[in-house]
Amino acid sequence: MCYNQSRDVMSKIKINVYKDFNNIKENEEFFAIMQDNVIKYIDFADNKMIIDINNNYILRENGDFAYNIDFNKNIINIVAKKLKKEFNKNIKTILLKKTNNAFLVKYHLIDEDVINEFYIKY
Repeated sequence: MCYNQSRDVMSKIKINVYKDFNNIKENEEFFAIMQDNVIKYIDFADNKMIIDINNNYILRENGDFAYNIDFNKNIINIVAKKLKKEFNKNIKTILLKKTNNAFLVKYHLIDEDVINEFYIKY
């Protein structure tokens, strides 16, 4: 199935997630729910993860923060829940690649001069 074809039926899938955030590399497997090319799962740090493959968007949320990463607009919106504060960070999307069963993105955190990578195979 091509990435731009809709998977409109909700299904439970096994995914492999590789992350390189702030030079900390992790490779983990999870069970996830997929519907309409949106993957939802909870990682080992209790982050709720939503990856919208069609719209190039990642939401990562835990009890303290919500990170909305929009690769089309090159921005990360961060909400500090307890402080009721919201701020934005500019990013530069370096690579965005979609294949039949994978989504890869590399982006540069401009303020911190760090390159992060997120790869999910489903």
